[in-house]
Amino acid sequence: MSTMKVVPCTPNIGATVNGVDLSNEISDSEADFLYDALLKHLVLFFHDQNLTPDQLSFFAHKFGPLEGSHHTYESLKGFDHVTVLNMGPENPPDSAEWHADLTFNHDAAFASVLQGVEIPSVGGDTLWANCFAVHDALPPGLRKDLGELSAVHDMGSFRSHAYKTGGIDGINQQMGAVGSTVHPIIDHHPVTGHPFVNVNETFTVHILGMTQPESRRLLNYLFDLINRPQFHVRLQWQAGTIALWDNRGSQHYAVDDYLPERRVMHRVVVSSDARQSQS
Repeated sequence: MSTMKVVPCTPNIGATVNGVDLSNEISDSEADFLYDALLKHLVLFFHDQNLTPDQLSFFAHKFGPLEGSHHTYESLKGFDHVTVLNMGPENPPDSAEWHADLTFNHDAAFASVLQGVEIPSVGGDTLWANCFAVHDALPPGLRKDLGELSAVHDMGSFRSHAYKTGGIDGINQQMGAVGSTVHPIIDHHPVTGHPFVNVNETFTVHILGMTQPESRRLLNYLFDLINRPQFHVRLQWQAGTIALWDNRGSQHYAVDDYLPERRVMHRVVVSSDARQSQS
């Protein structure tokens, strides 16, 4: 751990971790060090790693139990928890929206680990946003009012996948399987207690207690605020680059500018925070 160095990428979010080879199984103390850095910076970047699926899974599991197979994307053969994001001309990219992973679940995922496998020659970057900083930028009166509101999250844009494969019956089946949930618009990080804005373009569909036009106007205001560059960090991927991020207070956006080239990623989602449950 003494060789590990965390270098911030921006004042608000993101850091690069140097001096660690994740193909060597990291110790508990090293994982604790990275966990503390994750709480501080929200997303950590590791370059030149090229992990096998077993090594990627081991690394992710140091932070908590792993989520199972995804309801839409395919899993890597033999690894149900390793989701393959294989985007190209025959399967165009579909994540060019701000979102946190799986917020349609009552207990949204703690963290995600993403590794670049096949990267286009140019483009295909990912951005992350700091939603704690977004909260702090709100006018105080609006911040107070938002603290009394909650919003519905459901499968959102995944309706398109469901319709493509099963028509309206596919949508109804997926909606029944995935379900929906309600989150406060101003949520709090379960470890640090810091407040953050918890709405996203992909999965947040309605603010309770409002008409649809009222809800849409307020959501669009918040979405526009999240989209401001001062809250962002941007990663240019290379094969073997790994990103680890805390879903509780960050959002991400995969830029879809690389067709006709291909972009292949392996993702593992950490369903819950092992250290939080021990505290």
